[in-house]
Amino acid sequence: MRVLACLALVACGGSAADPVAHRARKAAWDVRPAGGTLAIDPGAAPPELLDAQGCKPCHAAIVDEWAASRHALAWTNDIFQSEYSARPQPWCVNCHAPLTTQQRDLAGPQAAQGVDCATCHVRDGTLVSAGKAPSSPHSTVVDATFGTPAFCADCHQFTFPVLDPQGVAVAMTEHPMQTTVASFEAGPYAGERDGCLTCHGSKHGHAFAGAHDDGMLTAAVTLAACAIGDRIRVRVTNAAAGHAVPTGDIHRHMYLRIWRSSAPESLVQAFFGRRFEPAPDGGKRTIWDSTLAPNAVKTIDVTSTELGGDADEPISLELTYVFIVNEFPRGAHAPDAPVTKSIASERATLAELPACEVAPVPSAR
Repeated sequence: MRVLACLALVACGGSAADPVAHRARKAAWDVRPAGGTLAIDPGAAPPELLDAQGCKPCHAAIVDEWAASRHALAWTNDIFQSEYSARPQPWCVNCHAPLTTQQRDLAGPQAAQGVDCATCHVRDGTLVSAGKAPSSPHSTVVDATFGTPAFCADCHQFTFPVLDPQGVAVAMTEHPMQTTVASFEAGPYAGERDGCLTCHGSKHGHAFAGAHDDGMLTAAVTLAACAIGDRIRVRVTNAAAGHAVPTGDIHRHMYLRIWRSSAPESLVQAFFGRRFEPAPDGGKRTIWDSTLAPNAVKTIDVTSTELGGDADEPISLELTYVFIVNEFPRGAHAPDAPVTKSIASERATLAELPACEVAPVPSAR
């Protein structure tokens, strides 16, 4: 197998904006240091505000939509639990079961609700929201920054932590670990009124569909192939995402594979993701970033003869999204849930591929 080794979009050592820049430090919801070094304290809230089921009598449609979201599964989903069981670091819990009340019993029903209603809406014992309906019975702090990208940055924009032997974050480094919000704010939808919800919104505003949603993933990234003589040109495009793809967890990546079934040893593979090396401050420095920025296109050229097999044999192409570091996990910590999604695939002979409409350009490899 030959691996393409020069698909970097960002030069080695590239960085993202300081996450503090994405946080409204005086916002009513902003009660912990950047980087999630502490759990979120909801204050002395009544029990019904700390349980999503307590919200359901008046907000049934919202709670039902949230219950099917990845936020609701933040603590219990098998991918996270498999990785957490291998390295149970308290710092990770601060974004997956974020409330101090949840962390009192991580095996209990409140922790199982993951990022729930109270995680976002309850501070100092009362509700926080971007607005308040005239008919609302709640005492509510209205904060216009609630639900903005700065709000999302609390768990989606931070640098690498310095962890003590118990896995507690004692400091944050200068090196970006998750850069979704910074990437969004540099992208085409940064000025949209609904911010992150421009794409991640839903009927009741609480579905938060992302990479685990087949429709969103296949709409965001496209795969197209054409032919120039005996050369196959493949284009991978971030066609719709407002931030880089993949984003989020550092292990997420994509593979593009091009091959003929009779010659698997000649498979061509391109990697889209990030790679790191240790940094002196205890973090990790980005040394490779081949993620796709919004509207970015990567072009890979390969000749028919490079792929081996017979000239009239079909060529297979597949773009696969991988959620964890190991595409083929084994052992006790391998999750039961699928760890990959096929974004797009195609199988055609060279003659069946459409002719490329543009003149040849230098390959990305």
